[in-house]
Amino acid sequence: MRVAFVHDWLVTYRGGEKVLAALLELYPEAPIFTLFYDASAMPAHITARTVIVPPLLNSLRPLRKMLLPVLPRAIESLRLENFDLIISTSSCVAKGAIKGRNARHLCYIHSPMRYIWDQQDEYLAGVAHIPGAARAIRALTPRLRNWDVSSASRVDRFVANSSFVRERVQRLYSRDAAVVHPPIAVDRFRPSGSRGGYFLAAGALVSYKRFDLAIAACQMAGKRLIIAGSGPMERALRAQAGGDAEFVISPSDAELARLMAEAEALLFPGIEDFGMIAVEAMAAGTPVIAYGAGGARDFIVPGRTGLFFGEATAEALAQAIRGFNRDQFTAATLVEYAAGYSQGQFLQRMRSEIESLMFGG
Repeated sequence: MRVAFVHDWLVTYRGGEKVLAALLELYPEAPIFTLFYDASAMPAHITARTVIVPPLLNSLRPLRKMLLPVLPRAIESLRLENFDLIISTSSCVAKGAIKGRNARHLCYIHSPMRYIWDQQDEYLAGVAHIPGAARAIRALTPRLRNWDVSSASRVDRFVANSSFVRERVQRLYSRDAAVVHPPIAVDRFRPSGSRGGYFLAAGALVSYKRFDLAIAACQMAGKRLIIAGSGPMERALRAQAGGDAEFVISPSDAELARLMAEAEALLFPGIEDFGMIAVEAMAAGTPVIAYGAGGARDFIVPGRTGLFFGEATAEALAQAIRGFNRDQFTAATLVEYAAGYSQGQFLQRMRSEIESLMFGG
C-alpha cells in the first residue's frame, strides 16, 4: 500500500510534530509532504525521511505567518495522485490535500484552522507589525472559512485528538470524528521522592496558554511559581511577574522532567485542544490544576489526576491553589493513569482506525 503523510509545516518540534513522528513508525517508507520545512529544527527520525516541500514557498518560510491566504492553494498543489492512503496531521490546511481518485484520506486533526476561527485575534497580533496584513486577512476570512468547511469533504475519516476537538469538527464541518488522544512519552518521566515547594506552568510562552493567570493567581495565593518554556510572551510575562516567578527558558528534556516531578502541581490555565504537557506531568507523578474547559476535560479526573477551577480568572485559580492538598494525590495513581496515553496505546488505536477505513470493520 502506497502511503503519504501530509503535515502543515515542519518548522518547530512541538506536540503536532511529536504525533507525526509517532505515526511515521506505522509506515517506515512513506514520504512526508509539507509546506514549510526547517531541517535544523527537526529530530533525526524526521530528517531521515523523504520530506517533499514546495521549494519556492519554502524560500518564503520566514514570512509564513502572512502567507495564510495562499496556503489552501499550496496544499492543493501537492502531487498525491499516486498514493493509496493519505494520512494528514492538520491544524491548518493539511486536511485539504487532494487525494487520488481511488485513494482514502484519514485526517488526524489537532484543531480546525485556529487562525480563522477562535484564535484569530492572537494570530493577527503576530502580523500587526506588517502594514495592512491584519486588514487583508480579515477581509479574506470569509473565503478562508468557506474553503476550510468545504475541503473537509475531502477527508474520508476524521480522528480528533480530544473530545473538545471532536465537538468543534461536528459544529464546523458537520462531520463525526473518532477520538484518539496524542501519544505521550511516558517512559521519559519518573516521580521524585522530593518536592520543590513550587507550582509549575510549562509550555510555549504564548497568550492562549494564559500564563498571565498563573502569575497573578500565585501572587494572590502567596505561592512560588516556576514558568518553563520559551516564546514571544516572555518579556510581557517577566514584566508582570516582577520578582514573583522564576523563569526557566528552553529547558532541556531532562530539566523539564525534573521540574515536573518536583512540582506541587502543574498549572494548566488555558483552553487547549488537548494538552500533552499535562499528561506528561501526570507521568512524572504530579497532579494538574486545570481550567475546566477544552481538552482538559478528557484527562482531569477530579480527586485522582487533578482538579478544575471553574472561571478563567486569577481569582478562581488562586482559590483552587489555596484549597489544593497535595496529599490527596498519589504518584502511583497518576503514573498508572498516564500509562494509558503511551505511544504504544496510540499506535494500536490508530492502526485500528486505518484498518477500518481501508478494509472495513
